[in-house]
Amino acid sequence: MQPSTIRGAAGALATALSLVAIPSFITFPASAEEAEEEESIDRIVIKGEKLGGPGAFVATPKRATPNEPDTSQLLQLIPGGDVVDNGALSGQVQYRGMFGDRINVQVDDVYLSPGGPNWMDPPLHYAPRPILDHLEMDLGIASVSSGSESIGGSARAVLKSSEFGPSEEFIFNGDIEVGGRSADESFAGGGILSAANEHHRFHLLGSAELGDDYRVGGGGRVRPSEFKRYHYGGGYGVQLGDHLLGFDYRYNDTQETGTPVLPMDIRSIDTHLAKIDYQGRAGPVDLSALFSFNDIEHAMDNFDLRPPPGAGPTRWRRNDASSQGGGYSLAADFGLLNGNFELGVDGHLAEHDARITNPNNAAFFVVGFNDARKNRYGTWAEWTGGIDEHWDLELGLRYTRISMDSDEVDALPAQTMPPAMRLRDAFNGAGRKKSDDLVDAVLKLGFEPRSGLRLELAAGRKTRSASYLERYAWIPTQAASGLADGNNYVGDIGLDPEKAYEVTAAVEWTSDYGIYLAPRGFYRRIDDYIQGTPSSDPDVIAVSTLNGDPTPLEFTNVEAELFGVDVAYGAPLPWYFQLDGTLSYVRGKRVDIDDDLYRIAPLHGRTTLSHQREAWSVAVESVYAAKQKKVSGTNGEATSDSWGILNIYGTWDPTPWLGFVTGVNNVTDNKYSNHLAGTNRVDSSGVAAGDPLRAAGVSFFIRAVGRF
Repeated sequence: MQPSTIRGAAGALATALSLVAIPSFITFPASAEEAEEEESIDRIVIKGEKLGGPGAFVATPKRATPNEPDTSQLLQLIPGGDVVDNGALSGQVQYRGMFGDRINVQVDDVYLSPGGPNWMDPPLHYAPRPILDHLEMDLGIASVSSGSESIGGSARAVLKSSEFGPSEEFIFNGDIEVGGRSADESFAGGGILSAANEHHRFHLLGSAELGDDYRVGGGGRVRPSEFKRYHYGGGYGVQLGDHLLGFDYRYNDTQETGTPVLPMDIRSIDTHLAKIDYQGRAGPVDLSALFSFNDIEHAMDNFDLRPPPGAGPTRWRRNDASSQGGGYSLAADFGLLNGNFELGVDGHLAEHDARITNPNNAAFFVVGFNDARKNRYGTWAEWTGGIDEHWDLELGLRYTRISMDSDEVDALPAQTMPPAMRLRDAFNGAGRKKSDDLVDAVLKLGFEPRSGLRLELAAGRKTRSASYLERYAWIPTQAASGLADGNNYVGDIGLDPEKAYEVTAAVEWTSDYGIYLAPRGFYRRIDDYIQGTPSSDPDVIAVSTLNGDPTPLEFTNVEAELFGVDVAYGAPLPWYFQLDGTLSYVRGKRVDIDDDLYRIAPLHGRTTLSHQREAWSVAVESVYAAKQKKVSGTNGEATSDSWGILNIYGTWDPTPWLGFVTGVNNVTDNKYSNHLAGTNRVDSSGVAAGDPLRAAGVSFFIRAVGRF
């Protein structure tokens, strides 16, 4: 290869990788010209990655695909990551087979308590894409400093915010984007306006996202799958020497939104979010503090957006749920033994209520949860540093105290039906106050024998207590934190905490020419894994049968294991081309019986071939998944077929401050279902009730981004 070709390929690598999310270990030196254009729109519009800390993978919403409204879809870019898709705005993070509250998901360093018992508003619901800066996922075992109950991993969404300026003069900035796509005739827009100098910063941010029922491959629409969400807020920060203090408030207004794989649809989600954070320095010690609060009022029903139940008005249901939560974190870190030592305390206190009614019968009610509380108080110590020129080490230890309780419950069926009455009385008469002591430990050992090559071995013990729903669901319903398997569930007050023991191995290699390969393997054994198992309680079975499910499940401690491998890879090609991709595989099994774990993503991957020039780019992308035959018999999970789709997109940046990205997803209009999308419960022209929910068909999209 000629030197000029090599230089061209290297230049293409630095820019074409902007089309693909890549691991944080890949870095490129910036030229003076690139440094001057750091804020130019070409880097903002098409860039798909940002460099995170060691062991982190970062995806940004500016990437062309995926372009669904839900921020959780960006997890598809991360090796080992995927999305449990329960609706246009209700996706849950899955990482290496674990999802739900097994993943510690934070938004701007704040842990949020979802308001709905079926997680219609998972944490990333409160990080709309138009105001998202980036989404970061810890690769492998999450550090103890990332938070409590991170048994399945840790993810962090960072929203756009104002930044302090270099002088006394105020500088005004804006970052605005608008766009839409044809599959659901949707519109999304939003951004941030800010003003800042070296002592003060102010910002206003907001977004609006509206879409209709989406069209599936081969024709027909999924009803109801419409969505509507508004989000706005602001923030202020002050900097006095080494001390920074910030205040932020946001309000989320989600209106009528369909969730066809869940028993009800969203009527409204009204949420107040606030935080105060501090960063400072006292001598050699860096200090940080954060206090947060969230208040969520959530209404859902089964008759407004979808056809009312065929059994008639007696089966109409409305569920009004609420959640209040508050958290804190205090940390200090300082240099110690050629490294950094961090000490901290944190906590989160949350309470939940849910009441089911029938608008056709004023007497009907079910108090599903009455002031169900889960409070956690943690402390941790973590040291990271270099052992010598080639070796580095991370050691972490965390202790968490979990305290849970619930008030008494009642329901109209429990006043008239002996089985329901016995369930209520047993719950109210039980010792509902429970506590768990959790201990997490993490060790990560890294070795860099030369530039461009890193090896890592890690081991850890991670824990999680039962959720309020797993412990305090006293009457069988389909509320199950979004499991969406059609089963009725009941809780168990006496559940033991989950304890996971995990080992991982990773190789990160980058050649002098920019070729990179990063395989990671893991094995995780989970004692006392919390899983629904067939209930043998005759009262539970009797009540559940009247509610349409004669084989209800009860949350129980079982034994499980997960193992797999994921890889990121890429290579620069001649003539400004670049190849990048990811491939992920995970296997989840019960150990105590011959069964598989529920809703585990099959072997899947993404490969992108891109061509980047100074003011424009084009890319062809293949997204694919194998069959999933290893499914949970306990949950009645269906197998899924293999599939693959083709996406084509391009960008154009006419000025440094204005850019466009446009393209088409699923070019051949393939008719397919993602295994993690769940089973449809509502008859529509696109998918029959009981069939796997299908993905969107061919869809054209366009976005415009401006920054000043």
